[in-house]
Amino acid sequence: MTLFEKTAFSIGILLTLVLLFLIFFSKNGIMDYGKLKKQEADIAVQAVMAAKENRKIEKEIKGLKHDIDYIKHLAKHEHGMAEPGELIFKNKLKRKVKKP
Repeated sequence: MTLFEKTAFSIGILLTLVLLFLIFFSKNGIMDYGKLKKQEADIAVQAVMAAKENRKIEKEIKGLKHDIDYIKHLAKHEHGMAEPGELIFKNKLKRKVKKP
């Protein structure tokens, strides 16, 4: 192998190593691609959770607009309201239970 061939071979190896380094570690390289794929998966999970929450809220809105029984249930259980003629008994005494 002549000196020219050795130099050309060394330059070829060096260029190959530089290109591999750039492919893996540059701004748009394989390492960034992996990070972006992970972010994409995380965002997809968040989107699914948001869609599920949206469906729940839409169902609640439909119930509040159209279902009188649902409205009565919320008024009674969440706001402590009663229908006319309905009696509500509340226990004001809280007994303390002694532990042995």
